[in-house]
Formats: sequence, structure tokens, C-alpha cells
Amino acid sequence: MKKIFYTHVLILLTLFCSCDLLDIKPVNSMLPVSVEDFESVLLGGYPRSDFFINTDLATDNVYANLNATSAVTKSYEPWFVWAATHQYNGAEDGYWKQLYQSIFYANTVLDEFAGKTPSAEEKNLFETVRGEAYALRAYCYFYLVNYYAENYATENMEKPGVPMPLSAKDVHQNTQNNVRIPVGKVWEQIEKDLEEASKDLQGKESKSKYRFDYISLQAFKARVYLFMNKYEEAIEAASYVIDAKALFDMNEIQAYLDGLDKISNAFSYTYGFIDTDYRNEVLFFVGGKANGNPYYYYKTRFKPAEELLNLCKRDPNVVDYRRYIFESNADPESADYVEQGPTVYRMFATQQSDCYYIGLKLSEAYVTRAEAYVRTGEKDLAIADLNRLLVTRTKSDDYVELDKADFTDETALQRVLEERRVELAFDAGMRWLDLRRLGKPMLQHAYENGQIYTLEQGDLRYVLQIPESEQLNSPDMPLNPR
Repeated sequence: MKKIFYTHVLILLTLFCSCDLLDIKPVNSMLPVSVEDFESVLLGGYPRSDFFINTDLATDNVYANLNATSAVTKSYEPWFVWAATHQYNGAEDGYWKQLYQSIFYANTVLDEFAGKTPSAEEKNLFETVRGEAYALRAYCYFYLVNYYAENYATENMEKPGVPMPLSAKDVHQNTQNNVRIPVGKVWEQIEKDLEEASKDLQGKESKSKYRFDYISLQAFKARVYLFMNKYEEAIEAASYVIDAKALFDMNEIQAYLDGLDKISNAFSYTYGFIDTDYRNEVLFFVGGKANGNPYYYYKTRFKPAEELLNLCKRDPNVVDYRRYIFESNADPESADYVEQGPTVYRMFATQQSDCYYIGLKLSEAYVTRAEAYVRTGEKDLAIADLNRLLVTRTKSDDYVELDKADFTDETALQRVLEERRVELAFDAGMRWLDLRRLGKPMLQHAYENGQIYTLEQGDLRYVLQIPESEQLNSPDMPLNPR
């Protein structure tokens, strides 16, 4: 078991090495004291390593270009072929590790602030830091329960969820023989934390897109409520975000595109789609350097599925600017077209060094509200939301409003889910989470030697296995069936 050692706040922020769960142990008395100190502690707890991008390998958003010659990162393969465990060759489970690390930091703050009454001068910062701690803890448990346990459904509420320490003291005391709290209890705690965070963050000034504020918290609440089938609550939270922020009109990039010699030069090494004013739609950046994702190199093995690109090209006479996120623009007549393929992920510049992944963004609120409207019988309102979104994604000369009369409830839901898939592709691992809640459909991946791998409808592998290290530390913990 590895430990944390620190002698002051700076070391607390920078020396964070732990194993897989509850073994994070400060060892001397030189601890943070002031509210400002604990603000620094919390900042160290925000995830700054990837905890979701590999899940896209397990979805229909990715295919394997077997003509690519670049070396394959072997740790990706268990995800792509839906192996019984996603851990490769005994390596630690970085997802479990990162999320519980962040929970430890949040719990440290919440422990210290419990029962304290701040001075008048400290009250605003005290509540901001506490609110962020609640939000961060809820965010981490949302991912943990959606990875390592069954999805939210009436029949799953009593099934094993995940260990749920609510105090840093629990981290110190229970490093072994940890217990999986039922799925329903984990979701209840997520809701409680979100409500506490809302009380604290309401009316507070936003400090950074790398930290939760009230608007990004409402966006996250809308996501949570959608997953819990609480559609009215999802609509209310999403509406707050929509009313507070304006979508980026992608027509603004047309002048930039017109000035290029070749469209293939538009988004590549030093300029990604995120470097346009589209980044203003992002409410919360998370999870490490985004140019570390496996999908953006021209000749990489794993690429965005062509179906994503085709959803952006459903009408050949209409320019949907989102196509430029996924289109390789490789010349079909070129010698290396077969190796490059038709798609590449152009959201982030391959040489950009300071951009993190997208954790929450404005357009998610639109597709969340649209889905909630359809599911509550308000199909016309859903189509209206899609129109508000699509007018900002489509070249002005080409745009034609969707006619609500052309949609039934069923086809409206299908179109909403298609737009959701495009908008959230590779954002915060949302496709994997959506597939879980949308019935765990059958998926197939073609891989080496012509072998076809299948994830069956409702497959047990839609739930990740408890990490091997946790199995050793907690031998009585029930594992996820295979």
C-alpha cells in the first residue's frame, strides 16, 4: 500500500501517490489551517488525470483502423474487445484511483468545515470551498457508481454499488474490508451533496472553469436527474443553464475557413476546434491534458466511427460545422488515405499543451432538456430546443428549421439522441454512460485477424469489474458477475 506524505499545503497538492482506494494517510501535524489553505487543498483534489477517455473505446463511437501502422497501446485493447477486466497486465486501475483520491480531498475539506462558523470576512470563501467540495464528491460518486455498479433503475437499487466514505477519517480507518453501499444509497448521497452544493454556491462569483460554480453545478444536476429519470428536475436545472449562457454560433468560424488554402489545414497541430470561441460554451474543464487522447492522430489505430461523421453530413447540401471535429479531410487519392481513414478527432490541437478535457458544456443542457421534454410528452418543445441548437451549428445559408409536425414521439426521441451523441462525443466519457442507461444495446467491434467481438444486449460487461487491488484488500467484497 502506498501512502501520501506531506509537510505543508504545497506538498499536499503535489505529492499525491496512492494505491486504489482508502490508503491516503497524512503522517504529521503540519496541516492546512486557514480557509485559504483548505481552498488550496480542494484545488489539489480536482481530477487532473484521465478517468474516462478509455471508456469511449468500448462504445460505438470508435472503430479500429487496421490499416494504421502506428503502434497500439496494449492497455487500450481490453476496453475495445470488452475483456472480462479492463485492467491490463496487472496495472493499477487509474479510474478507481483518481476518483477516490478526489473524494479524499473533498472529504478532508468537509470534515474540517463541519460544525465551524466562519468569520464575516471568511464566510463567502468558506461557503464557496465547501460547496465545491460537495459538488466534487457528488461528481466522483456519479462516475464511480456508473462505472462499477449497475445503472440507476428500480430493479437495481439494492444491488452492490461502490464503497462510499463520507469522511477522511474513514479513509484512514478502513483501508481494508471495504463495503459496497447499495446503488440506491449512492444515488441518494449524490442528490444530497448536490443540494448542499447548491445552497453554498448560489450567488457566488465564478472563479475558474477548472472549478465548479453555480452554473456548472446546475448543468451537472441536469445530467444526474436525467440519469435518475427525474425529468422535471432535469428540465428545471437545464433551463437555468440555458438562460444563463449563450451558445456559440459556429458560423463565426466561416471567415477563418474561407482564408485557408486547404480545409485540411483548418484544425490540426496548433489549432483545434476548441481554440475557436466554441470554448466559451465549456462550463467545466476536467481530467488532464486533452491532447493525450488516443483519437486525434491521423494514423492512430483507434479513430472516431464514421457514423459520427455521417450524422454531421446527413444532408450533403447542408454544412454542419461539427463535421470538422471528426473529418480527416484526407485525399482519397493519396497514397496514405487507407491508413488515415475518413475520420480523426480534431477537437484539440495535437501540439496544444494547456487544454483539459471538456467535463460539462452548455450544449449538454440543450440535449438533456430536449430528451426530458420528449420523455414527458412535450415533443414539440424538444424539437424547439434542437432548432435552437442546430441554428448555431449549421451554415446560415443552408439552415432549415426542423418541423415539429414531421416527428412522432418516437422519431423525436431518436433525433434528440442522435444530436446528443454528436454533441457529447468524447466529452467526459458520456457515450459509455448513455449506452448503459439506454438499454445496454448490442455492440460489435472488428479487430485483428478479422475477429468480431460482441457486447451482447444487456451484457454484464457493461459494468466494470472491481479493481484487482481492491479484491485483495477486501476479499469479502462481492465482485461484478461475468
